[in-house]
Amino acid sequence: MRLLAFTDILAISGPERERLVEADDAIRDVVTLVREQAADDRLDVELMSAAIIDLLLVAAARLALSHESKADAARVANEFAELAKQAVDWVEAGPKSVRPTN
Repeated sequence: MRLLAFTDILAISGPERERLVEADDAIRDVVTLVREQAADDRLDVELMSAAIIDLLLVAAARLALSHESKADAARVANEFAELAKQAVDWVEAGPKSVRPTN
């Protein structure tokens, strides 16, 4: 499975786009809930935040590799590195979401 660039994701339309918006909302809700619960329980919120990032990456890697052979793992790892750079650039550029702009 080839990973998509953020510009590719933003170009998706129709029912797939609606599902992506729902997925984005669900992920944001879970991350927010875990952080709030960590703060309420007086846990280390920074540690929990870092761990959440790791868990999200592991889940994403598991999904990406579920359709690949072991020989393709290096290619997937390179795509992850490029996608991570795009994600940081995308967030630094300003508030955006997968929601349609029109």
